Amino acid sequence: MVDDAERLERANEDLRLQIAHARAVLYEREKQRRERRREYAREYYAAHRDEYLDYQRQYRAEQREKDPEAYRAGKRERNQRWRDSHKDQVNARLRDKYRDNAEKHRERRREYYAEHAEEQRARRREYYARNKEKQNASHRAWRDREKRRRAAGLPTQRLHRVPRDERKANRVAADAFFSRTWTEEELMTMMEIFATPPELLAAWKRDCLKARATYTLAEQQEELARLQKELNRVAPGPKPKPTLTPQQIEEARMDAIAKQVNDRLRHREEPRRVHHLDPAAPHPTLHRPNTTGLSR
Repeated sequence: MVDDAERLERANEDLRLQIAHARAVLYEREKQRRERRREYAREYYAAHRDEYLDYQRQYRAEQREKDPEAYRAGKRERNQRWRDSHKDQVNARLRDKYRDNAEKHRERRREYYAEHAEEQRARRREYYARNKEKQNASHRAWRDREKRRRAAGLPTQRLHRVPRDERKANRVAADAFFSRTWTEEELMTMMEIFATPPELLAAWKRDCLKARATYTLAEQQEELARLQKELNRVAPGPKPKPTLTPQQIEEARMDAIAKQVNDRLRHREEPRRVHHLDPAAPHPTLHRPNTTGLSR
């Protein structure tokens, strides 16, 4: 027999499944509709690309003529938004451009600094005044890093950029080196060149044996100490009496006296008397029996 609660639960489950199926169908239909619209837009743009570009140029020309200032401000804002959203891409492009013509950019920079020397010095002084603490912290970090480098015996760090052609050549050479197939003779030659010297291998083996022996000896000492402790704990014979201080002796004497006084003065219960109606009690005799067997 199926009760009403179970039938209601089954009906609710069927309804939930139907709703989920309907949502999935609607989502798939919406997805297909959007894909058809995107496909139509791509096909339309491919078929009317020139017309669309002409319309855009005309619209921009109208906006420029209508309000030149607003058009330039909007263009700057759009370009800035694009640069902010593609910052990594723009920086990578600028770095590649500088590396490809590094000498040309350095020459232009030297010429600009020579023509605007006083302006550049004033700008650096102003920036230093506004960020004095930050600049000082950066200089201290650099000095500490250089001090640690010299203390560790490391060489001076000298990084330089390489041109694009050299980078491509290095990449091709690296791919060729790591992807080539080495012959057995070459592998044997490399193993002989980079083989571990016998004296180093022998010293390493001796160190391993010493470490293993030290570890085994430490384990044996711990096991002997544990066994000696167990033997001392269960050894037969009289145990040594503990050494008591005078205060402990006096306390023990006082405890003994208190125990005697307590036993003497303690109230004790009277011994149990057998009731005369107790069936488990032995029957008393009124007269002592005669051992000779004769009675009066």
